Amino acid sequence: MIPTLTWTLPRPAKSRYKGAFPLYFEENLVKLLGYPEHILQPFGGMSTIGTRMDIDPLLEPDVVGDAHDLPFPDESFDCVILDPPYSDEEALLIYGTPKLKPKRYVAEAVRALRPGGWLVAYSDREPARPPRCNHTMRIVVVLRPHHRARIAGVFQKRKPGMPHYGSEPGEEGYDAEA
Repeated sequence: MIPTLTWTLPRPAKSRYKGAFPLYFEENLVKLLGYPEHILQPFGGMSTIGTRMDIDPLLEPDVVGDAHDLPFPDESFDCVILDPPYSDEEALLIYGTPKLKPKRYVAEAVRALRPGGWLVAYSDREPARPPRCNHTMRIVVVLRPHHRARIAGVFQKRKPGMPHYGSEPGEEGYDAEA
């Protein structure tokens, strides 16, 4: 069984940017994960924590780039937080970005993540387990009444010799290791 936490958080973030996390989400998350030192947010132009990367230079991120092709060396981050648009339609209409390729940006996030590091996938649905990662917990984020809850899947990249665990029966995730 995968442990599940529920957080009720205020919305919107102080920036009022449509794609921003709810207030206090980032702070609570890094505290929960033990304050990882090197954090990357590949869809994080308006994020408040870590290296903020975004495809939109108008957001003034730390790094302008595409999450599908991260400009960082292998195993260079302790935590990668993915908060992509929730659909191709949303990507185009709200952000003006091309079609998403989840397998590609997830593979890039795992590549940039150090063994033992955390990968957090924030979405409006349960995320699949990334390759070479264990599903350690999920966080259900409840916002205002009549708004969809969000789910943050929390995964840990396996170190050599670390057992494979955390998948629901029959779940294969992005890889076929189950």
